[in-house]
Amino acid sequence: MHMRTGSRETIAGDKCAARRERVDRCRLVAALITALSLAAGIQPACAQTLDSEPSDVAGNRPQPGYDPVGIRAGKLMIRPSLTISPDFSSNVFTTADDPRSDTSVSIVPTITAAITEPGANFALYGEARIRRYATYSTQDDEQFRLDAGGSTELPSGFVLSAGIGWADTTAARGTVANDLSVGDPLKMRELRSRISLRKSFNRLYASIGLSAARSTYEDVELDDGFVIDQSFRNSRRSGGTLTLGYEVSPLLALETRATYDVYRYSDARPLFSRDAEAYSIGVGLRYQITQLLTAEFNAGIRQHKFDNPLFAKIKGVALFGRLRWYPTPLISVRADLAQSTSTSTLDQVSAVTITDFTLGADYEFRRNILITAETALAFEDYGQIGLQAKRLSLTGRVEWKVNRWLRAGGYATFNSRFGSGSGPIRDYSAAQTGVRMTFAL
Repeated sequence: MHMRTGSRETIAGDKCAARRERVDRCRLVAALITALSLAAGIQPACAQTLDSEPSDVAGNRPQPGYDPVGIRAGKLMIRPSLTISPDFSSNVFTTADDPRSDTSVSIVPTITAAITEPGANFALYGEARIRRYATYSTQDDEQFRLDAGGSTELPSGFVLSAGIGWADTTAARGTVANDLSVGDPLKMRELRSRISLRKSFNRLYASIGLSAARSTYEDVELDDGFVIDQSFRNSRRSGGTLTLGYEVSPLLALETRATYDVYRYSDARPLFSRDAEAYSIGVGLRYQITQLLTAEFNAGIRQHKFDNPLFAKIKGVALFGRLRWYPTPLISVRADLAQSTSTSTLDQVSAVTITDFTLGADYEFRRNILITAETALAFEDYGQIGLQAKRLSLTGRVEWKVNRWLRAGGYATFNSRFGSGSGPIRDYSAAQTGVRMTFAL
């Protein structure tokens, strides 16, 4: 890993300046949320897509007697909330040996604003997350998120969708995003946008989508004054997706999908340049086996080719899968398979290919009590250094809707990374548990 040093006075000044910048960003987010929430004249729109989830199933079903009423402002429905969450972590730094535990409290104000019209909708979501630890105060952090998007039905059967999002988050330790077990929290910021156009021709349908993202990472300060440089991960990504499909019947559709992305990094070191082009091509199907069971699967090839000849080309099988099963009105089962490419905190790693499989279920024990169980398994393939690892997550949650204004619940999670062997990618185990109190209007 690449490190640099600096005086404690300089570092302290930099941290004060960074805190002031975060306060300014928080004020900016609040102003944006207020401005967008008051823009009731905006009328973007939406139409149902293949990825839409049914609303009258466990986990998504509206509960008029317990759901927040919201605040109506013209055509805009605004739903603010405040969540208070005390948590316990058995391994704050996700170390293999000598784990250190701690408790923390998070305060999370959120706001959702939406406009819904026939064939049209627009949604805005804003969130701030402030977390404070009892013992390891160096791990205190603030996170912010703002997302806006919508879609509209155009003449001649076209559907236009667009969205934009901004996030200032902390990369979770023990994941591909943050493999460091020392130092301050790793802060990352992302600005992303997307736009897509879909058209149906009787049984044929086609869609084209464009997206762009800009990511930046803060350096990580250690207790002894060393700084771990993460600027080599700062990047811009742009790309597109083309989808063509044919509905063989109302229950079966065949589909082919192609993606192309360009990655450009700000790392000035020629030998470590990660600039690359990536593509994937796959074919698959979507089959509504019964009214209660739908499956979708796509497989093909993928390639991530670096401009730098020192980094080997990454290629393999491209996979995507999705299953939704509703065995009873009170139970929902979901399974998802997806792949992504990311950077690592280790600058000797060219890129990481992550294959995620998630299986979960929701059970409505009572109208106002929802029990959720979920397991996730991630396969991490670290390019250039030839290491692989697996990450297992087991989660259980309970949510109790006390009334329209109050929700209470709790969760327990176990995370474990294994199979990496010796090297910079460490194995670890950690457990987290906590309770949630949400106040909503």
